[in-house]
Amino acid sequence: MAGTLLKTPSLTVRSPAPVADATAVIEIAARTFGTYASFRAECAAWYVNHSHYDWDASVIGFLGDAMVTHWGVWGYRMRIGRAEVRCGGIGAVATEAAHRGKGLMARTAPHSLDRMRARGYHLSILFGIDDFYHRFGYVPAWPESRWRVKLADLPATLPRLRGLRRIPAAPTQALVRLHNRWNAGLTGTAVRPTYLRSWSGMRKDVEAWCWGADRERPEGHVVVQASKSRLVCAEATGAPDAALSALGALCRRKALPELRFDTLPYRSALAARLRTLNSRHEQRYAESGAAMVRAVDLPGCLAAMTPELSARLAASELAGYRGALTLESPEETATLRLDRGSVEVARGRSAAAARSAVRGGWAVARLLLGSDAPLEVCDAGKLRLSGDAARLVPVLFPAQHPQLTLADRF
Repeated sequence: MAGTLLKTPSLTVRSPAPVADATAVIEIAARTFGTYASFRAECAAWYVNHSHYDWDASVIGFLGDAMVTHWGVWGYRMRIGRAEVRCGGIGAVATEAAHRGKGLMARTAPHSLDRMRARGYHLSILFGIDDFYHRFGYVPAWPESRWRVKLADLPATLPRLRGLRRIPAAPTQALVRLHNRWNAGLTGTAVRPTYLRSWSGMRKDVEAWCWGADRERPEGHVVVQASKSRLVCAEATGAPDAALSALGALCRRKALPELRFDTLPYRSALAARLRTLNSRHEQRYAESGAAMVRAVDLPGCLAAMTPELSARLAASELAGYRGALTLESPEETATLRLDRGSVEVARGRSAAAARSAVRGGWAVARLLLGSDAPLEVCDAGKLRLSGDAARLVPVLFPAQHPQLTLADRF
């Protein structure tokens, strides 16, 4: 009949079933990202299957019987200083091509955020396209970081390594131990294991090398890829001069004049060593996109951080401070009780809003993570400070220069 409008089926959202929906999840991801055949194989082999993909926190959306949206969650533990928080890494966010531009993802994503909160996640991290994820409460987490140093600028006094050898490019138990040892206390890094069978974001020609007399317990390792003009190091552990010695040897073998380090944490021992050499450090900022963070459970995150917050307070000029600080996001409010170097999350009646407070928008997640200079974070994020907040915030939430190694991304 002329003029009759066809009713569009309503979107039904639920979590995927590990067996029944695995093929459909892999298909929608493979049709959306990369080369279909190769990405489909990666999803089946290690990215979705046999990984830390959280089937209960991830969600899929249906129009009728057709799966049209997917929002994936990879659960892992993330370091904030010496504390560890539960983090939901977001990946394979996909809408079938024929259904894009209809607002379906805006109706899908909130279901996952609710599930993450119910499952005890504290924060969520993603690496996203420009001008999209801010609508779900995500804010810039950190700038992408690169370091460059010329082979000729490496010290001539670097040690000669025992047993430099190539090893399988895979997250073995030995490399997991090395990663966790050398990344302890580095904000933004993942507590491994994350992926069990492969590393994320690596090309087929990636190489892993280690050194040390004990073949079962190497002293350090590097993961590298050669380009036309430089050797790109995706991760490195071990004593800084030993790592530089290994990388210098590989540069000479491959006749490459320069080293580049991607996603090397600024506060790592190796980055500190690079800052003593002729080197170049580049950072790329994004207004909305790239690395982004969102608070999922503000009180829970602060509770997980209390040992780190207490240590920061006790080591500061405010070690004797007694009082409270309230932090407020658009969804939640939490109050910290501070008592002479001890910090805890207030419960019950004592959780009432304090005179000293940080109030405003989603940028409170940037404070938790230490994304940048704290008062700059507050100013850029239009967070309102009252009472003693301007004194307390720099002590409790200093800049941490967070970074997540490429191999652990989602």
